[in-house]
Amino acid sequence: MTVWIVLVDYNGLDDTRRCLTSLAALADPARVVVVDNAGKRDVAAELAPVFPWADFVRAPANGGWAGGNNVGLRHALERGADWVVLLNNDTVASPHLVGRLLAAARVQPSYGVLGPVIRYLAPPHEVQTDGVVFNRPDRPGFFQRHPVPLATTDPPTVAPVDIVNGCCLCVRADVVKRIGFIDEGFFLIHEESDYCLRAQRAGFGNGVIAEALVWHKGSSTFKREGSKLQRYFDARNIPRLLLKHGGGSGRRPAWRAWGHFVRYAYHRYALEREGGFDGPANAVLDGLYDAATRRFGGYRPPGGRPGVEVLRTMFSGAWRLAGGTRARYDTC
Repeated sequence: MTVWIVLVDYNGLDDTRRCLTSLAALADPARVVVVDNAGKRDVAAELAPVFPWADFVRAPANGGWAGGNNVGLRHALERGADWVVLLNNDTVASPHLVGRLLAAARVQPSYGVLGPVIRYLAPPHEVQTDGVVFNRPDRPGFFQRHPVPLATTDPPTVAPVDIVNGCCLCVRADVVKRIGFIDEGFFLIHEESDYCLRAQRAGFGNGVIAEALVWHKGSSTFKREGSKLQRYFDARNIPRLLLKHGGGSGRRPAWRAWGHFVRYAYHRYALEREGGFDGPANAVLDGLYDAATRRFGGYRPPGGRPGVEVLRTMFSGAWRLAGGTRARYDTC
């Protein structure tokens, strides 16, 4: 089976360089493409001389995680990929990542999306994320952890989940042929959840290999660009996700899910106001407004949202009535 690995770089050359260095030590063959997501520096000019075995493609515009990875997916599939690994550029991969992926794929052909347990880059022994199930009625939150105990077995143990973390999302080629590419309306955040749920709906299994094969720095884009982006895309994209996948067998009824989301959005707003961070608090409101008016894609800066003042009045009033503290909300 032919494996391609996609890295998307947006103003993160040092992270990409470290990730490519780890991929140079892979024990099993894989092709690599680096997508320059229209950042400030020319990624190919700086990295191609050091990593001549990788392909470099520059996107015409910053398409976020979704658009950048779609560029890489197309590049890989046009060159005969059987599996495509969407790997965050701020990661370090185990030399055995590809080998264990293929070993799992050979014995678990029903799985169309796979991923490993992810550990933190620092401290490297702590698990950052493993399995996720979505919107189950007996658990708090929308993205609910499904623990995957570490176990090195032959063949690899795979735990069925609803969502594989987008930090390392391994997609079989026929999944893309069946359901298409990543929804670029999400741009950032929750786009991998949508993709996994679409694959699941099409009859493919999603699974997490019970081995820690990737170490993730975590949220590099948001650390560079500011938490208001995270608040904006989170508030805007959960409604899009609920509209597409909110109901169904084993999940909360739609009316409960939407009520849950309103409480969640208020909590996020109040959390930022309590901390004195008005920019991220206002970004929650901007995201809600754009979700309601179906404005998706890239980030739109403040302004040009006449109805957002109604939301601000409602949320600010509730915050003041609560004495300037956030309501307890256990699903964050």
